[in-house]
Amino acid sequence: MKDATPQPIYLKDYVAPDYLIKTIDLVFELDDTRTQVYSTMKLIRQVDNTNTSLKLNGENLILKSIKIDGELLAEDRYEEEEEFLTLHHLPQEFTLEIHNEINPEENKALDGLYKSGNIFCSQNEPEGFRRITYYLDRPDVMAKFTTKIIGDKKLYPILLSNGNPIDSGDLEGGKHFVTWEDPFKKPAYLYALVAGDLGEVKDTYTTMSGREIDLRIYCDKGNEDKCGHAMLSLKNSMKWDEDTFGLEYDLDIYMIVAVDSFNMGAMENKGLNIFNSAYVLAKQDTASDNDYLGIEGVVGHEYFHNWTGNRITCRDWFQLTLKEGLTVYRDQEFSADMNQRTVKRIEDVAGLRGHQFVEDAGPTGHPIKPSSYIEMNNFYTATVYEKGSEVIRMIRTFLGKEGFRKGMDKYFELFDGQAVTTEDFLHAMSVANNNFDFTQFKNWYSQAGTPVLKIESSYHSEKQELTLKVSQSCPATPEADIKKPFHMPLGLGLLARDGQDIPLVLNGNHSQPQLEEGILHLTKKSEEFVFKNVNESPILSVNRGFMAPVKIEMEQSFANLAFIMANDNDEFNRFEAGQILAKETIKGFVETDKTEWSIDAIYLEAYGSLLSDETLDDSFKALCMEIPEESILHQMFDVIDFQKVHDAREFLLNTLSSKYEKAFIHLYESKKDEGEFKVDAPSIGRRSLKNTCLRRMSATQKDEILAICEQQFNNATNMTDEISALGNIIFDFPQKAATAVNKFYQKWKHETLVMQKWLGIQAAAADDSTYERVLELEKTDVYDKTVPNLFRSLWGAFSRNYVQFHHPTGRGYKLVADRVIELDKLNPQIASRIVGAYRDYKKLMPGQKTLMKTEIDRILGTKDLSKNTYEIISKIAGDQ
Repeated sequence: MKDATPQPIYLKDYVAPDYLIKTIDLVFELDDTRTQVYSTMKLIRQVDNTNTSLKLNGENLILKSIKIDGELLAEDRYEEEEEFLTLHHLPQEFTLEIHNEINPEENKALDGLYKSGNIFCSQNEPEGFRRITYYLDRPDVMAKFTTKIIGDKKLYPILLSNGNPIDSGDLEGGKHFVTWEDPFKKPAYLYALVAGDLGEVKDTYTTMSGREIDLRIYCDKGNEDKCGHAMLSLKNSMKWDEDTFGLEYDLDIYMIVAVDSFNMGAMENKGLNIFNSAYVLAKQDTASDNDYLGIEGVVGHEYFHNWTGNRITCRDWFQLTLKEGLTVYRDQEFSADMNQRTVKRIEDVAGLRGHQFVEDAGPTGHPIKPSSYIEMNNFYTATVYEKGSEVIRMIRTFLGKEGFRKGMDKYFELFDGQAVTTEDFLHAMSVANNNFDFTQFKNWYSQAGTPVLKIESSYHSEKQELTLKVSQSCPATPEADIKKPFHMPLGLGLLARDGQDIPLVLNGNHSQPQLEEGILHLTKKSEEFVFKNVNESPILSVNRGFMAPVKIEMEQSFANLAFIMANDNDEFNRFEAGQILAKETIKGFVETDKTEWSIDAIYLEAYGSLLSDETLDDSFKALCMEIPEESILHQMFDVIDFQKVHDAREFLLNTLSSKYEKAFIHLYESKKDEGEFKVDAPSIGRRSLKNTCLRRMSATQKDEILAICEQQFNNATNMTDEISALGNIIFDFPQKAATAVNKFYQKWKHETLVMQKWLGIQAAAADDSTYERVLELEKTDVYDKTVPNLFRSLWGAFSRNYVQFHHPTGRGYKLVADRVIELDKLNPQIASRIVGAYRDYKKLMPGQKTLMKTEIDRILGTKDLSKNTYEIISKIAGDQ
């Protein structure tokens, strides 16, 4: 660590800026190692104190000159520090000119302006602009930007920035320039610059008011044929936002640029979105169905930010969920409308449980609106994004479709062009809906942890009444031990034996405005509801549609769960019942000796009925056939035996595979449609069901199934089928995998996005040979630790390979620690993401705790450790 321990920044200490910047004119003279940056800013002081100094952010900059109103600033009127430039004795309103130099080639942190291959590229959220020039780098300072980019015309024929192009021309020495003007005020984090010799794909979109928008996607030359799906997704996003929220695009041009080296998925810079190439480039032989769906969702997400993030932005970074939670909700709804809604909901909840619930329960748990941070990059988390989306979804549930739309309209009416807070958003939703009371609901913003609902029921046959007692609690988290009750919706159904819902009629004076919709409003620590006119003992269907991001504790017999799985009219809960059956089965295995493992006949029968049900949508059936991932299973245990959980899950899968082998083969054969490749919900569903069946078949490890896998691998006409078959061979036939692995490499080694899959799928194998294999993989010519996608593919996958990362020798802990320490010197953002793998420390068995502690302490003791990694690992260390 540096001499001074990094100190937290607190929300309670927020104060408005002393100065505002009205306009900034930028000029860039591009050079790989000595780019010259000239900024001209018009500033105005917001306070009366004439002695107020101006403290500008700046990192890794070489200061050349400073001028105030055209005159060079004397050296005694400014101080240059490591991360700041402070100016003294300034007038009320003035023009500030700064000339500084930066080195994009050496910027391996990929923050600010850097080189991605031969492309100049920027990333400024949250605090990257300070690596470009000195500035008030905070989201509540919003200015109008104009940018003139000067570069070598041969090397950089494409020069891009925010807004609309207003001038261009040739210069001496083989150079040229383009000037861009963004008519909308924005904070510096939304600024973007790109320059390179790029391929270009063009299209247009006509808005609902009849304006024609110029659409462009830029990529490495040769990849133009992989941009079609991203362009279609963009046009679909624009139409959906008009139809759903009445929001029309506001500039004349909308651009997407795909780059290989990017820390995030994509960035919503105004009019010039910069994307990780993984979320732009796709064609059937190189991209899987999940890639296509991911591109659709991310393109939509960044486009939707144009209004929820750009036109209205965050006052400060503690408000990050204001834009991200809301925009994730919007992209989830968009994808649900474009595809199969229930499947999308199940997938989103699975992601929430597999990542956010784990985060909520660990030492780095935080509310969706944190009260403090050391390094803001560490709060681009599943909590802020995915849990934030669930909070928005609950608001939508309370207000209904029309009420939510009215609230959104009021939000834009009140706050367009401003930097605001989550309270402002809730205020707009409230005043647009008869002053709906969100007072208690705000606890979702300030409290961390996943609430637990304990539900007990009793039926009185003579009175024909069902009494339902609901108690809510929330475990202690780093910010608070005691939690206030949450206000939440609970979807509820009472199933009769014919599978129909019994109408919900409450006995007594309860204020339940959405009871007819099957929704209870929970507000108290413990509540009791008595339902009348219940003429038979019902089966409870609880938290339908996963209306609230909670865990449910409720006794349900296997028979009742099987009934819900077969009969509930809420598809999410049909899926959920099967998952609970699997989880309880696996939990029973882990808690007993392996010699006693056996599967309840009710579960086996229910699973078999699922396979034979021809009425189910293919993609929904495929999801219902899945077994909960290990990360979800781990949440059932206070102390995790990673190997035994893995073995128990494998035992269940293998038993199902053996028992229903013929059914899997029949389903597989029935879905082997070799027709035209399409990326639509029915086609994706068919491939999903086919490959889920193949995974189940592979678990038998029979030679004849290996032959089927090899046949699909060799004859696949799309990446979905090819990578699925390769994974089966690697996971279930490791002794036979070398040929397929090498063939895949030889075929695709020129495609970096495909090689990311190749690295990740090998690093995920539970086989003991994986440890040596990952060491070999990082020596291959396709691996480069400085490219975030490649690092994540290899070490992200290995750190989530629970059997190997938590190997009893501790070798996994040491190996990942070595790579974190190494990368932290180059790219702290990515290093801090990977170090989160140590969050399970508290749940380890004693021997593993000792081994992991050694590595946690080693990381924490590393000299000059970044703020990013320090914040995460210090919280984990403090949890020991």
